[in-house]
Parts: sequence; structure tokens; C-alpha cells
Amino acid sequence: MNDLHTHQKKLLFKSSHRGSKEMDILLGRFVEKYIELFNSAELDMLETLLELDDNDIYQYALDKVKIPEDLNNRVMELLKDYTMLKK
Repeated sequence: MNDLHTHQKKLLFKSSHRGSKEMDILLGRFVEKYIELFNSAELDMLETLLELDDNDIYQYALDKVKIPEDLNNRVMELLKDYTMLKK
């Protein structure tokens, strides 16, 4: 397995094993849908996102709080769009 594929598998696992069933489902399905489209830099952005607390991710995804500048990127925009479609 190459490094990119290993990174993708790690992030897919991490996204679907969060601790809360709702976020496991939301983030797991989001990552399943988009992970193949992400380049290496975007995978790093996703990894940073997955390091956050579930409640923070949820608040950002639903646009309930202002997204910090360092997290305001393509990955977050895709998550927001994905989350809004699921409401």
C-alpha cells in the first residue's frame, strides 16, 4: 500500500469511530463519499478537522458558529454542503 492509500484508510477509520453514533455516521459517510477526491494537502486538512471535538465540528458544519480561518477550507465547505443536504 502506498502512503496516500494508508493515510486515506486511517482517516476513514478515524472518521467513523468518533465516540458518538451520530458523528460516526455523519463523518464516516462524508469521508467515504469524498476521500478519493482529496489530494494530500486536503487529507491533511481532513485530519486536522478530525482532531476537533465532535460538538465543534457539528457547530461548524451547521454554520452555527464562525469557522476559524485556519479551518475554513475546501474540506470544511464540502462538509457544510454535505451536512446541509442531510438535514
